[in-house]
Amino acid sequence: MTKALTRTLKLLELNRIDRDIYTWNGKSVGFQRIFGGQIMAQCLVAAYQTVEKKRTAHSFHSYFLRPGDFNQNIIFDVDRIRDGKSFTTRRVNAIQDGEAIFSCSISFQKREKGLSHQIKMPDVLGPEGLQSEWEIRNKMKSKIAKKYLPMWLREREIEMRQVESYDLFKPKKLPPYRNTWMKPTGKLPQDERIHQALLLYVSDMGLLGAAVNPHEVNFMSKNFQSASLDHVMWFHGKINFNNWLLYHINSPISQNARGFSRGSIYTKSGKLIASTSQEGLMRVWE
Repeated sequence: MTKALTRTLKLLELNRIDRDIYTWNGKSVGFQRIFGGQIMAQCLVAAYQTVEKKRTAHSFHSYFLRPGDFNQNIIFDVDRIRDGKSFTTRRVNAIQDGEAIFSCSISFQKREKGLSHQIKMPDVLGPEGLQSEWEIRNKMKSKIAKKYLPMWLREREIEMRQVESYDLFKPKKLPPYRNTWMKPTGKLPQDERIHQALLLYVSDMGLLGAAVNPHEVNFMSKNFQSASLDHVMWFHGKINFNNWLLYHINSPISQNARGFSRGSIYTKSGKLIASTSQEGLMRVWE
């Protein structure tokens, strides 16, 4: 297991300070603000502490309210909304300095049999032979200012391999979709809650990228401002994130300084295991 993955898994080790109240007082990850995927994964872990073990998360709905501050602890306040015969509902607020920076509702369900179908996985190249995101960034390091190199070249907890190529320095108009293969840089423990939390963590990477594709800008453009506004994820079945997964993302529309994207996550054999959607701020300044 790489040091980066070890550090990321430590993000999920929250401290209990009272009934249904947890805290994170370690080092957070992100750039300029705490990475949204971290807050989402930690909220899921906090909620799991209040749910019986036979139930697993199937639905996660959330809003990003304020930027997260690296220099402050995070409080996770879990509200036990409902414990039903089949479903359990929790609401979690992530709080800094007395104000909510993130809010989510999570639904858990016991395993049940029922009707089943799924759409087919897109026919794309497999991960073999594709360059990793880190390899591509390493080739571009001479174009990056020295003060940004540590972030640019940092060790990755998730290896990501893009199916479609694109130029970060000279963005062109591209179709509103992306396909990315992803896998942790080490073996995860046999705990489905950890696999779900890490998949939720990584699901915040690249969703808005598909919405940006048609507009000749990206996160490196100096006149472009972007931020996640909300995030939804559905877990369709048991998840094993120790193997390659395909993240297929498409963006039906961008309008009113907002971009909308949706994603489907497949196993290498073509099984759909999770779905996502997100709306994000997309502002282009003069």
